[in-house]
Amino acid sequence: MQGTLSTHGEYDEVLTHEHYEESEVSDEEEHDETIISKRQIQKLRSDLQATLDYLRLDIEPAAPLRETITEDGDDEKKVIPGLVEQFKDLRRRMSRLRWKLLPFYERYEEEQAKPVTYEGLNEEEKARKIMEEEETFFHSYRQSTEFSSSRVFFEQKTTLSPMYFTHCTPGLPLPYNAETDEGISLQVYTFKISDIMGGLCWPLQVYGVVAARDNSDRKRNIIFDRPRHDCQTLTADDPFLRLTGPSRAIMALSPVDFEVQLKLKGVTQSTDKSLMNRREHYVGGLETLTFENCLCTAELRVKRICGSVQATFVSVRVVRGGPWPFEYGGRIACSSPPQEVICVDPQGIAQVVDDSSCLQLVLLDSRDSVCGKMPVGKYGYLHLSRRVVSVQLRKENSRQYQEGIKVVFEAYSESGGIAAQAHVKIRPRICNISKHTCDLGGSKVEITVAWSAIVRTD
Repeated sequence: MQGTLSTHGEYDEVLTHEHYEESEVSDEEEHDETIISKRQIQKLRSDLQATLDYLRLDIEPAAPLRETITEDGDDEKKVIPGLVEQFKDLRRRMSRLRWKLLPFYERYEEEQAKPVTYEGLNEEEKARKIMEEEETFFHSYRQSTEFSSSRVFFEQKTTLSPMYFTHCTPGLPLPYNAETDEGISLQVYTFKISDIMGGLCWPLQVYGVVAARDNSDRKRNIIFDRPRHDCQTLTADDPFLRLTGPSRAIMALSPVDFEVQLKLKGVTQSTDKSLMNRREHYVGGLETLTFENCLCTAELRVKRICGSVQATFVSVRVVRGGPWPFEYGGRIACSSPPQEVICVDPQGIAQVVDDSSCLQLVLLDSRDSVCGKMPVGKYGYLHLSRRVVSVQLRKENSRQYQEGIKVVFEAYSESGGIAAQAHVKIRPRICNISKHTCDLGGSKVEITVAWSAIVRTD
C-alpha cells in the first residue's frame, strides 16, 4: 500500500515548487502584459501534465483498510491516519497549483475583456469569424472538462443504468447510495431552433449532439444524437429536434451543464457549417434554457422535479385479439405529475379533463417516423423514441404514493385527427417492475415500467 502511494515523490518538485524560473523568461516576455509567451505555455502544460499523471495513479490497498491488532496486542493504527494525511497533502498540493495558475487566468481575463471588432467584414465573413471564436471557446471548455474529470473523456457517454435499483426487493432498505427522499432531477421536454439569422433560411438539415453532464458520473447523458447521414430536416413550422434521451435521469442536486454541438449539412461534407457550439450552466429556477449565437437561438424546455424516481418504459405493446388501433399512426405521451382541470359543460356537468397548457413528454409520435407509420416489432411491441421519465413521489398515505404519471395514447384517423384516445395513471415505486393495461379503440394496450431510485453521488 505504502509502496503504491509513494510513487508521487517524482512529482514533488513540479507540484510544490513555489516560484517560476525567472531566468527562463526573456526580458521581452517579462514585460509582455497582453499575451502569454510560448515558454510560459510550455511551463503551464508541464504542470498540468504532471498533475494529470499524479491523479491517474492507481491506489490499490494491499490489505483491508481497517485497524488491526497484532498477536502481541499492539495496535497498528498508522495505516489509516497515514492515508488521511497523504490525501490532505494532495489537496494542499492542488491548492498551490491553482494559485500558481492565477496569473495565467488573469491574463486570459484581460485578453477576453478586449473589445472584438469586425470592421471591414461583410455579414457572412463576420458570422464565420464569430463561429470560429465560438468553436475555440468550446474547445477550451472541452479541455477543462477532461482535466477536471479524472479518467473521463469528453465524448464518453454515461454508463449508469436508469434501472440501477430495479432489482431491489420492495419493502426492504435500499443500498446506501439510493436517493429515496430528496432525489431532484430534470425533466427534458423539447429543444427548439428559432430566430435564424446570418443568412440562414428554412429548411435546415441539422445533425450533431445535445447532451447533459451532471455530477452522477460527469459523462455525457445524450438527449439528441444524429450522424450526418441521418440528419433531421427542420422547418419554420416544425423547428423541434427529435429527442431520444436522456438515457437516465439527469441528477439536479448540483448544477448541470448542457452541451450543444450542431452542424448544418451541406452538399458535401466539406461544405458543412457549424450551427452552434455552446455550453450553458443550469443552476435551477428556469424552465427554459436559452442558447444564442450569431446564427440562431435555441430553447431547451426543462422542469425541475423534486423527490423523484426514474421510470423506464421497458415495453408498450398492443395485445393480439383486437383491431390494430394505429392503422394511420398515433402518439404516446406522458405528464408527471398528471395535470388535470375540472370543466363544467353547458348542461352544468363537471368533467375532469387534461390541462392543455401543461407540457407532455412525447415517447413516440408516428409523424416523426418514416411514412408516418408506428414503428412496431414482433408481437405488437412498439419501438419508443424515448423511454426514461422522471416521476415525482407524492405520499397518499403511509402505505402508498399518489398517482404520479399519466400516460396518454392517441390513435390518428385517416384525416389526421384523433380517432381514439385512452390513458392510464400509474403510481410510482422506488424499485421493481409494474404492469398496466388500457383499452384503445377496442384493443388492449399493455405497458411495462421499470422503477428505480436515483443514484446518489456524495
